[in-house]
Amino acid sequence: MIKGLHLTFLAFTFFLGFKAYAQPCSLVLSATDSLICSGDGITLNALANGPDNQLMASNTAGNNHRGNMFDIVATNAVTILSFDASPMGNTTIEIYYKVGTWNGFANTPSAWTFIGSAPVPYTGGFSAVPVNVNITIPAGQTYAFYVTSNTSAVSLNYSNGTNVGNVYSSDANITFLEGGGMEYPFTQNTGAVYQPRVWNGNIHYALADQPGTTITWGTGETTASIPAAPTSTTTYTVSATVPGCPATLADTLDVVVSIPVVTANAPLAVCTGDDVVLYGEGAESYAWDNGVTDSLAFEAITTTTYVVTGTDSIGCVDNDTIILTVNQLPNVNAGADFSVCGGNDITLAGQGADSYIWNNGVTDNSPFEPTSTATYIVTGTDTNGCVKNDTITVIFNLTPIVSAGPDLDLCQGVPHIFSGSGAQTYSWNNGVINGTPIAPLNTIYSVTGIDANGCSASDQMTVTLHNVMASVFSSGGTLTAGTLVDMTAQWVNCSDMSVIPGETDVVFNPELNGTYAIIIQDNVYGCRDTSNCVSVDFTGIEEMTASELTIYPVPTNGKVTIASKNTVIERLELIDLLGKVLETAEPNALQTELDLSAYESNTFFLRIYSAGQTALLKVVKN
Repeated sequence: MIKGLHLTFLAFTFFLGFKAYAQPCSLVLSATDSLICSGDGITLNALANGPDNQLMASNTAGNNHRGNMFDIVATNAVTILSFDASPMGNTTIEIYYKVGTWNGFANTPSAWTFIGSAPVPYTGGFSAVPVNVNITIPAGQTYAFYVTSNTSAVSLNYSNGTNVGNVYSSDANITFLEGGGMEYPFTQNTGAVYQPRVWNGNIHYALADQPGTTITWGTGETTASIPAAPTSTTTYTVSATVPGCPATLADTLDVVVSIPVVTANAPLAVCTGDDVVLYGEGAESYAWDNGVTDSLAFEAITTTTYVVTGTDSIGCVDNDTIILTVNQLPNVNAGADFSVCGGNDITLAGQGADSYIWNNGVTDNSPFEPTSTATYIVTGTDTNGCVKNDTITVIFNLTPIVSAGPDLDLCQGVPHIFSGSGAQTYSWNNGVINGTPIAPLNTIYSVTGIDANGCSASDQMTVTLHNVMASVFSSGGTLTAGTLVDMTAQWVNCSDMSVIPGETDVVFNPELNGTYAIIIQDNVYGCRDTSNCVSVDFTGIEEMTASELTIYPVPTNGKVTIASKNTVIERLELIDLLGKVLETAEPNALQTELDLSAYESNTFFLRIYSAGQTALLKVVKN
């Protein structure tokens, strides 16, 4: 039980003159505590005071100082009602009391209890001090009182005594003892006490619970004290009849029951490692379990039940419990570090949470092209709002500058070595093996190079093949290689491939029987070719005359007809201006047909074989 204020209720009847603040009769209802906690028990006390009595301490004056301390001894139980003092001017008088004697406590303010203060006018004699003292002294007990002016400008009259503690005045109920005088307040820390001194004034008191008094409680009980245990604020009443008092006395007392309703406050849920503040409401102070301090942040680790005990202003307590749910942080994963080659897109995607935010302007699960090595941070948030970070480093490697080489003009059939540059390994199309000779095609070659970082790049080159085809056809004893443009020629003897000096024309008239060929080389690309070897035998050479053959139409847009008058056409060769045989046919007929529709407009030769004879005719295709 927490001690509260000791409350009393007094009914006053005012008298004229210096007895204006005396109480002729009174009934005081008090409790050991009038402000209690729910469930506490208290004791109610009814104190009935009889008619006002008065004892004069002294009025002889002769000396003065700011105040006096003195003892009153009760023969019978009395209630000190008020005092009359003898001020030497207008002042304010303060009154204190203590249980037991004053002697030895003049310099101990903490031993005294302040009763009250009031302004008191100068009257030239005794003046009533309008302070309701209302202190009950049990029979046989000594109480000390301190009556003092609170200003150094005005003193109170007192008289010199004979010995501290001597009886100066008394009646059948109380005894007034000599005391001491001093400066205000409490010797003003000087320790100086002037003694013995006799206070000048009147003491107003009433007998407490004198014989013949009857007490009746609102509960029907008739004893001076009763127990009570209210569960809510309750008003108690009591009445009394006191011998010598003209009417029935009554008093009431409100016993206030404090019932604090404490509420524990906290977030519904937090995340591991969050700072949390728990605080109570409904009381004055709060104590938490688990080492928590009210309204002071702490780090939440696991889900825990917390109990708060709240204490109100009079010490009443109430508890409340709260469960603080601590959600674990999501296991956010940005992925393993990796490398990327320039020019390639990458996609970063967080895992382990529900939503993700990246730094460096990255959007989760959306491709982007990095331009440098960087560390990326992802913040993942789960459904509980808990967040955690993870990092990933993306190493940026420059793309190699791969080269297949410049475009090439090559001679058909001549091996070439393709070699890429700018990387470590190379892969070609069209069957090329890097650094290995191969007969090239007339096409576009592509190479993909991969460097030490695994980064790749491609390049291509265009290969244009140039074909030189040497071809010789004979007519009688004359060998012809066709028309040569930007080319040089050299006739050779096939028997030993020896050069025939001076024979560099397209037409060669050998002088001796033998086998001959022509070597031609273009003057732009250096491509060479050697024709077939042609035998020349001047014995029995016959040529068909033009009058024996007919060819039409000339020029032609497509088909031409070849006809012989006398002998069967055994073999037919279509030859271009370079001497290349484009087509052959063996009609074995007097008349045959040749279709030139597939050829572009040009000049061609027809070599006709018939009955051991040959003829060379020109055909123009529009």
